[in-house]
Amino acid sequence: MERRAAVALLTPRPPYPWDGGSKRILTLARLNKGRFRFVLLTFRPEVRSPAEAAADLRDEREHLAPVFDRVVWVEPPSGPGQASVDGFGLPRDARRFYSPAMDLALADTVREESCRLVHVEYDLMAVYGRKRLGVPSLLTQHDAGGLSLTCSYFRESAGWRGLLAAPDWLRRINLMRRAGAWFDRVVVTTEEDRRDLSRLVIGERLRTVPTGVDLSHFRPDARRGPEGDLLVFVGHYPHFPNEDAVVRFADRILPRILSRRPGVRVLVVGSRPTEAVLAAARRHPELEVTGAVPDVRPVLARASVFIAPIRLGRGIKGKVLEAFAMGLPVVASSRAAAGIDAAEGRDLLVARTDSGFADEVVRLLESPALRSAVGEAGRARASALYDWGPCSQRLSEVYDELIG
Repeated sequence: MERRAAVALLTPRPPYPWDGGSKRILTLARLNKGRFRFVLLTFRPEVRSPAEAAADLRDEREHLAPVFDRVVWVEPPSGPGQASVDGFGLPRDARRFYSPAMDLALADTVREESCRLVHVEYDLMAVYGRKRLGVPSLLTQHDAGGLSLTCSYFRESAGWRGLLAAPDWLRRINLMRRAGAWFDRVVVTTEEDRRDLSRLVIGERLRTVPTGVDLSHFRPDARRGPEGDLLVFVGHYPHFPNEDAVVRFADRILPRILSRRPGVRVLVVGSRPTEAVLAAARRHPELEVTGAVPDVRPVLARASVFIAPIRLGRGIKGKVLEAFAMGLPVVASSRAAAGIDAAEGRDLLVARTDSGFADEVVRLLESPALRSAVGEAGRARASALYDWGPCSQRLSEVYDELIG
């Protein structure tokens, strides 16, 4: 039997499936482990209590051990991080994840495991591509929003604060331009991101590998019917676009909906809700913050409408694809819909203003027939374009280009 080629996979944190990026990393590795042997290099999570240490061990056994042949843990850097590497400045987020110890661990792993490829996840880890190590390398840019001054996903750069963060933005642009020369391939998740990055990366090095959805896991038959006027949003809330979406919806959109549908309730689901999210729930009793749930499907099964009022960031929103797969009708902002190849008005409803978002939600709540039609069309679109199987095959083809 031919030996599987070893791939060194670098991530800033363990890819436990609590957020969209980690779900993507874990799923693509799992689906390709029959052809490739994955060695994960990642920073050890900060442990604040024995209970957290036990939880981390359970997560490692449950999520990482079945996928990765080996996990190399590196202690995270302390303090604000190193401001520059090899004579060039690092943007703020990349400083927090640069460690000479990771440089050494990567070089040792490539040698010890006879790795044929280095795959780095996220542009904030791109600095690890600067040393060639004698093997091809690939970078996945999950979301090009960080390269934009107008729709950055960084809390410090969003909106008007982007003007104050311009020096850091220039360092991020410079790092991505360097990464375009360091890496043999740069993978993006949408054609929009590919067009944006083509200004910084040689076009022939760019490849698009969409994020997918597990169509056998997220199914319409899991829905038991909506519980009245129930809306749902799902996110990992330390990721600023998700926090911003909840606060914006609660303060600027929800009151418009309540004036016409006073019985509306909103479930805000997902890991590590921030103080801003919790404060929004205190201001608006119709909004309930559940925190992380072991399985999001029962929550989606109860809802009438999935809302995606996201206005920051780029990339593809896996949460929207999961709603599609469940046959749950979606109302999305133009930003949330931008990365998905779907027909506006058929596969989902798209709003460009706060009042327009409220109008589209109310339109769905008032029409069971429209909810059914949009939900069925979304499921059909997910089945046609976003099944994880073809997505994983596209990544496998990029690996083959580099490994030969």
